[in-house]
Amino acid sequence: MRAAAVASGMVALLSGCGQIQVTAVSGAPEGPTIAIGVAADEPGVSAWHDGTYEGFDVTVAKYVASRLGYANKQIVFKQVRPENRQSMLDSGQVDLVVASWAITDESRAAVDFAGPYLTTGVGLLVRAEDRTTLSADGDSVGELGRRNICVVKGDETASMLLENHSDAVAQERDSYAQCVTALEAGSADAIASDQVVLAGLRQANGPQYSALLTDAGTVSYGIAVGKGNARLAGTIAQSLKDMVADGSWDDARSTLENQTKLEISRDGTPDAIVSDDE
Repeated sequence: MRAAAVASGMVALLSGCGQIQVTAVSGAPEGPTIAIGVAADEPGVSAWHDGTYEGFDVTVAKYVASRLGYANKQIVFKQVRPENRQSMLDSGQVDLVVASWAITDESRAAVDFAGPYLTTGVGLLVRAEDRTTLSADGDSVGELGRRNICVVKGDETASMLLENHSDAVAQERDSYAQCVTALEAGSADAIASDQVVLAGLRQANGPQYSALLTDAGTVSYGIAVGKGNARLAGTIAQSLKDMVADGSWDDARSTLENQTKLEISRDGTPDAIVSDDE
C-alpha cells in the first residue's frame, strides 16, 4: 500500500507535465504503470531475450522506475527504435525512453534529458579481414572513400561518423540486426554507431568475424522525457545520482563490461538537461 501511495504521487508529477500519461494495462495489477521505451537489438545494452528485456539500459530503467515509486510489475517496456522513439514519447505511448539515446544539440531540441548515465565514443564495426584496409593504425577509422556504411535510421551517433567521412555512402536499415546481416552478406562494408552498441554486437555475433574501430567524437547517453518536463527530468537525474552513490551503477557497468569486453565510463554528474525557457 505504501508503494502504491508513492506511485500515485508520481502519477501527479507525470500527468501534471501535460505530455505524459500513465495508464493501467489490461491484466496488470491495479494501480498506475509506467511505460518505458527500450531497444530490442543492442546486446549488452538492451535486447529482447527469452521473453524479456535485459541489458544495461534495462537495469538503469528499473532503478529509476523504483525511485519514482514503481515496482517491477508496474513497468511496461515497449520497443523503440531511433527513428520512432521521439514520436512515441511525444504521443504518450511511452513515458520515458532509456535506449542509448545520445545527448546532442539535435536531440536536445526535440526532448528533455536526464544524464549522462554512460559516456562512450563513435566507431565502426567491420569484418576482421577488412581491418587493415579500413583502419588508420589498426584501431582507428582510416580513409573510407566510397565504402558502404550501414546505419540505423534516426541514429544521431552514426551521423557523427558520417560527418567525419563525407565520402562514405550511408545505407539505412531499420535495425542493428539488419545491419549485421548486411555486413555478413557483404552488401555493407561496416556498421556505424557508438562503441558500446558495436561492441555488444561484436560479442553477440562472433568476435572472430569482426573488428571494432574508433573514430573522433563522444557520445553521452541520456534518459529522455517529453519536451517541457523539466521537473520530471530533474527527478530522474536525482535517481541517477542515487544509482551512482549507492554502487548500483558500478554493478551494472561491471556486467556491461563483461558482456561487451569494452571499458565503460561516465563523464560528469547526471543532471537535468532542458531548455533555458523551462
